[in-house]
Amino acid sequence: MALVMVQGHLFDLLLSGEVRRSGLYQLQLLFHGSTAPGFLFASGFVAGLPRAPLSLRAAGRRARRLLFVLAVGYWLHLPYFSFGKTVAASPAEKAALFACHALQVIAVTQLLVLILQLAAPRHWTLVTGSLAVLVLALGPVVWASGLSAGLPAWLAPYLDERTGSTFPFFPHATFVLAGTVAGAVLGRQHPAERRGRTIAAGGALLVAGILLALLMRGHVDFWKISPGYVLLRLCGLLLLLRLVEAAALRGLPGLRALALLGHETLLVYVLHLMILFGGVLFGDSPLLRLAGRLSFPQGLLALGLMLPILLAAAFAWHRTKALSPPRAQLALAFASLWFGFAFLLRPW
Repeated sequence: MALVMVQGHLFDLLLSGEVRRSGLYQLQLLFHGSTAPGFLFASGFVAGLPRAPLSLRAAGRRARRLLFVLAVGYWLHLPYFSFGKTVAASPAEKAALFACHALQVIAVTQLLVLILQLAAPRHWTLVTGSLAVLVLALGPVVWASGLSAGLPAWLAPYLDERTGSTFPFFPHATFVLAGTVAGAVLGRQHPAERRGRTIAAGGALLVAGILLALLMRGHVDFWKISPGYVLLRLCGLLLLLRLVEAAALRGLPGLRALALLGHETLLVYVLHLMILFGGVLFGDSPLLRLAGRLSFPQGLLALGLMLPILLAAAFAWHRTKALSPPRAQLALAFASLWFGFAFLLRPW
């Protein structure tokens, strides 16, 4: 998913309009629909693997990490490196800042799961699964109600896409919640039993997704808010999970590099966006000058040049955390505090 994400964002930015209208480009778009759901599902799957309830100390550590992820999600869309200037930003700039993207929905939903694990330690999987069904069912109603129009600018983007959110809580939190339940129910099982349960669950999701899609055809947008679409994506993700496990057991070449990208997804996510688009710290990226100008082979060449940079950064950070976790945490804390104080104190 990390690899497809980088490729998709790079191609969307750099390839010419003529190339993006070609059949080859449209073919690769078929795979990108699962990228964001895959990230959301995988984040939940990993969160569901440890046995719950966590100790208060472990829950506190996880909550701090999730709040950091949430902060990074907003940091990526800051219009200015100044609190005062951001407060006075235009309505369009504030709408872009508060829009709900992948990191926001992951952090908020996992914080909610953490609360459910502490509140219902013995039945948290049942409660979380029920919440996933509730979010899935209420999605079309929430989108049609226009409820977000009367909410504060920071809260409205979590409900629907009216304010420009790409991944609002409805329905995308379902992927995180379902992934968390899958991590607890499937992730701890014996491999043979896990394989059987995965295939059975995928088949059930496939049947339910097709039925719901047919029943709701013409009433809701299938590609955005349809419960049938979500269930079919979950079916595909479970089957993909099975294929990845099989590939890992066979030791297929290239999996170590993919695993490294997976381990350091947050770093890869942030770094590749900064390389492509820039940010408040470094200004616009030089690659923006090539936006909409490259051919397909040139786009592949750009991807081939970017991947070693991402892999090197992921390896360096992963190695640093493995050799000296306290130093890695200290470096991260220092960078966060520096940015926070600079952001608050920088003049107009």
